Amino acid sequence: MKEKIEILLVEDTPSDVRLTEEALKRSDLTYNLITVHDGEQACDYLNKAKTEKTLPDVILLDLNMPKKNGHEVLAEIKQDEELKKIPVVLLTVSQRDEDVNEALRLKMNYYIAKPVTAVKLSALLTSIYTLEHELKQKEGASNDEVLIRLVLAGNPHTSEAVIIQLAVDPDERVRRRVAENPNTPASVLKTLAADASADVRLAASENANLPEAALEALAHDPDDDVRLGLSMNNKIPVAILEGLSADENVYVSSNATKTLAELTQSKIKS
Repeated sequence: MKEKIEILLVEDTPSDVRLTEEALKRSDLTYNLITVHDGEQACDYLNKAKTEKTLPDVILLDLNMPKKNGHEVLAEIKQDEELKKIPVVLLTVSQRDEDVNEALRLKMNYYIAKPVTAVKLSALLTSIYTLEHELKQKEGASNDEVLIRLVLAGNPHTSEAVIIQLAVDPDERVRRRVAENPNTPASVLKTLAADASADVRLAASENANLPEAALEALAHDPDDDVRLGLSMNNKIPVAILEGLSADENVYVSSNATKTLAELTQSKIKS
């Protein structure tokens, strides 16, 4: 993650500006904040910054503004070869705001539901830069759309409506992060527990929200690695571990037996 993040805040409501400033102060981020108060100012600032090579690292963009609204600003950003590389975080009044789904559908941007908090902002910006670094390390270049979906899939503040969309994403990595998300609904996890990818199924098995019936089904999963993962999970019901201790795969059965023994010892000590 960069030593100091350059942030452009585009927000016309003074109280929301103050809330965002306070959230940043309370976050664990090192940053420099520039604020403009409407869409026209935002476009003027970005065009000047482009000329001066001082573009921000991230844009926090309110959707509802006078003169030029957030959608219009976003459209201009995405049409520019330099500006479209900047991550844009949409500031919305509700996680259920239809504008969120429209923006995600069109260009796959990030978003934060107002009121902006230190926890939400820090988690999102940290995820953006951490994952971007990881993707560049692994792939040599950042795929912006995949990066955005990965961040949203793993962010506990992502709305249920978007999580449902991401749970059927064609990229296995995105579905796996949805399965790992502690706020993914049980109904979505149940679907992911039957995913074609063994890695996604295993990730779902480790989520505390997964229904017990789905865990029982995974205990009979055809993939040895899925059952092996379950056999080492001391958070799953004892009855499932006992079943795995009789698994035909010796590694699964021995690990399940070991996990059961550790649970017994833990209970004796307590």
